[in-house]
Amino acid sequence: MKITVNGKISEDALKVILETQKQKTIIIDEYCKKEKLESLFYKDSELEYEYQKQAITKPKKVEVRKDDQGN
Repeated sequence: MKITVNGKISEDALKVILETQKQKTIIIDEYCKKEKLESLFYKDSELEYEYQKQAITKPKKVEVRKDDQGN
């Protein structure tokens, strides 16, 4: 996520801006998942955000067998 702020701002204002941008990214993520999009680039005057679908990796299952000698 890339956010551009021109000028000096207070800590409280920065927290509000970041929270607002966080909400935007959540909305974009939910939309992309709902519409099954692989990627999306969003840009407005305050926020640049790129959504990339996360590859789902399943953990490999390993079967463990004991040999005839009990090991």
